[in-house]
Amino acid sequence: MESSELWRYFSPDYVTARQRFLDACEKTSAELTTLTLSVKGPSDENLSIDIAYIGPDNPTRLLIHTSGVHGVEGFPGSAVQIRLLERISNGDIALDEDCGLIVAHAINPYGFAWLRRVNEDNADLNRNFLPPNEAYVGEPERFHELDGLLNPRSYKSLFDMFSLKAGWVMFSMGFNVAKQVIAEGQYERPKAMQYGGHQMYEGPKLWLGYLSKVLPNVKRAVWLDFHTGLGPFGEDSLLVSNELGDEAFSSLTNRYGSAIQPLDPEAGVAYRIRGGMLEGVSARFPEIDWTLITQEFGTYKPVKILKTLRAENRMTHWSNIEKRKKVNSAERRKLVEVFNPNSDKWREMIMNRGLALFDSALSDI
Repeated sequence: MESSELWRYFSPDYVTARQRFLDACEKTSAELTTLTLSVKGPSDENLSIDIAYIGPDNPTRLLIHTSGVHGVEGFPGSAVQIRLLERISNGDIALDEDCGLIVAHAINPYGFAWLRRVNEDNADLNRNFLPPNEAYVGEPERFHELDGLLNPRSYKSLFDMFSLKAGWVMFSMGFNVAKQVIAEGQYERPKAMQYGGHQMYEGPKLWLGYLSKVLPNVKRAVWLDFHTGLGPFGEDSLLVSNELGDEAFSSLTNRYGSAIQPLDPEAGVAYRIRGGMLEGVSARFPEIDWTLITQEFGTYKPVKILKTLRAENRMTHWSNIEKRKKVNSAERRKLVEVFNPNSDKWREMIMNRGLALFDSALSDI
């Protein structure tokens, strides 16, 4: 795709992204479902998970594409989905008679609109889908060692030196261990980073309710969940469960290529998580033959991303800035940049690979 065309897909805000998605849905004659949240956006606009469905009433095979579970990552995710729907309306993509397609826009519309990764309760929604009967309690064994560094209880300090301290932590604890401890998810500190919540929240409940009406007749499903942040700039890693076993992992590699990586801090860019959306939903429908892939596009170096996340969380909880003005803060703008780089090269790369993975999944299913 030419860089001169990218502006039509990469939106400046949630409201524009949503309208472009709705317009693209209309052109495909997709069945649109809008799941409206009780919370509002910074201009008092409605916030919703918008879902396009194309296919038969009771599909036995289903392809799912989601984006925006991490709020600001919805900017590039929305762009890929709008282009995807455009390709469908142009007749470039065709589905088999028994195969349905779900394209779900902005799983976390609050984070998208307010320029956060988390929801209205400071919860990371990709840690909020715990399996049935698993309690929303606990934290990684060594998380308390890093809490003071990651979650300072003041807005700003004169001599912060975070990058230096973070570098020392990664050296002394070991990079892979620190990565796992920081990112796994915790359920004890509501104002801290990587909080998974104390319950399943409104947005996830609405999304799960929608899926519960679609999934009962499905025998096989492929789910692609779009993310940014981890890995080399503009390159994608296809993250899958580290519990698949060698045979299943080898099969996925044969079907999707060498970008397949396990969610294992010792084996790639990622880490194990609790309460992930893909695993949480699939655990509730174990009779379905699932292929679950998180497509993760790299942006910036880990310390820069962590520093940006820390600064935004710190400003949100410990500054006296009025809530609506926080949207225009330097911390929120930097957060958008590290997960949606203002780079035509990066945007071309993620657009091309995002669509290529969809094509692979369509062939696979």
